[in-house]
Amino acid sequence: SLGKELMTGTDLYQTVAQMGFSRTLEDGEDYFFRAANLSLARIARQFPSIVSYDVTLTASAPYYTPLPVSEEKKDFLSFPSHPLSRNGSLLREGRDYLVQNGTLKIAREVCGPLTVRYLHRPALLSRDTMDAPLDVLPIAEGLLPLLVASYLWLDDRGDLATHYLSLYRAEAEELRATVYRHGGASISCGNGWDKTE
Repeated sequence: SLGKELMTGTDLYQTVAQMGFSRTLEDGEDYFFRAANLSLARIARQFPSIVSYDVTLTASAPYYTPLPVSEEKKDFLSFPSHPLSRNGSLLREGRDYLVQNGTLKIAREVCGPLTVRYLHRPALLSRDTMDAPLDVLPIAEGLLPLLVASYLWLDDRGDLATHYLSLYRAEAEELRATVYRHGGASISCGNGWDKTE
């Protein structure tokens, strides 16, 4: 294939080991996994992977029908700002649904096919998953070595930790500006009129 291979845990380990460490990471391997998983979680918050799935609701007697997304989806992290749509139109929180502790409570009159969206929680890196692709958006995987190195250097060399964190922030900001260049406003149709929210 013409596409590049996705970064694995082994790739990350080898890259970070070459970022100014005079010894291998073997002495601090457990700390490497903690730093890698903290980094995966932080990058997932900045560059979230959004999962969507379809459900069909029928009109029900209770005022709200609960959809316990956090219980049903083991990779659930949180909801985006507009987690529910019907036929491509965004539904409104407070009118069509409520969000409560990882559960969507759908109003009685909202029925038919619906699309539910949630933010994906990345899988943890462990010794057993070192050869699998890392659970991060491919566009953001280049940020991982910088952030992991900043965590790993925190105790021994504050100057290097600060250097790598500074590089991470600059790269993340540049990536955000590129990825979200055309974002900023979402269009939805309410009462027959298009409006920007």
